[in-house]
Amino acid sequence: MDWWTLGVLLYEMLVGIPPFYNQNKHKMYYLVENGPLKWPTQAQHGFEVSAEAQDLITKLLVKDKTQRLGKTDDVKEIMKHPWF
Repeated sequence: MDWWTLGVLLYEMLVGIPPFYNQNKHKMYYLVENGPLKWPTQAQHGFEVSAEAQDLITKLLVKDKTQRLGKTDDVKEIMKHPWF
């Protein structure tokens, strides 16, 4: 199982848009593969995501799936994260 989708879902639920969203689909596909994960800031967006949530989502959205949280196919690895 690949936990990337969980990271995308959590990001979208907390931020309101997908993590690599861009109006230009080609750029969005590029960002999925190569772009950095960006987080809203209190000053710029009026809210911020907790450090624990950012850490969990960042680890779920690591580009290299062999390094991604949950790579062992064991949900226990994910559930041990402090965000839960």
